[in-house]
Amino acid sequence: MRLIAPDYFDVDIAGESTSLPMLQLDDQRAIALLMDIDMGLAFADRVGRALAARFAAMEPEIVVGSATLGIPVAMEVSRHLGLDKYLILQKSPKFHLADALEEQVRSITSDKPQRLLLDRRQIPLLQGRRVVVVDDVIATGASMAAAMRLVRRAGATVLGAGTILTEGIAWREALAEDAALVQRLGRIPQFRVVDGEARIDPASVEPDMPRPEPVPG
Repeated sequence: MRLIAPDYFDVDIAGESTSLPMLQLDDQRAIALLMDIDMGLAFADRVGRALAARFAAMEPEIVVGSATLGIPVAMEVSRHLGLDKYLILQKSPKFHLADALEEQVRSITSDKPQRLLLDRRQIPLLQGRRVVVVDDVIATGASMAAAMRLVRRAGATVLGAGTILTEGIAWREALAEDAALVQRLGRIPQFRVVDGEARIDPASVEPDMPRPEPVPG
């Protein structure tokens, strides 16, 4: 991926404007990229607090996130819910995951199919528990759908799904009925590359979404 003009896209995240860099994915697509691991502790605290507030009344018992960018979200949501333990679904086939439960998933930022892996030794943390599943961004919905399938296979009840941002609208179809469980702090459209610049794809814009254009840096 490389930078593309205009340089940034401004989005409201939990009540504060955040400038996301614009990156070109290929000849046709661009993305407003959120890298939550680079946003600092104050940002992590703010989004964790805001998402936790959405789920507190549900009284979840454990928070599940996906490596890698979902890890700080899971940690901060857990902290603000007053929970000590959280669970991370892995994508790398580490030695202790040889017999893991797995689900296939394809990410918008990767050309290669990926897997979400749940260590079988962690199943007791989920079995019979009330769970919220979180991630940094829900784009195609494939990663969140796979995470929810894994959690349910382990015997948990999914109370909700939390994310910093949703991207476009395709995720609603991918999640089907589970789309109603999603709590988000902001939303962005998808972008097409036109004449060497990133332009909002009108087909990716929700009916009530403001249509700000990317801005120069």
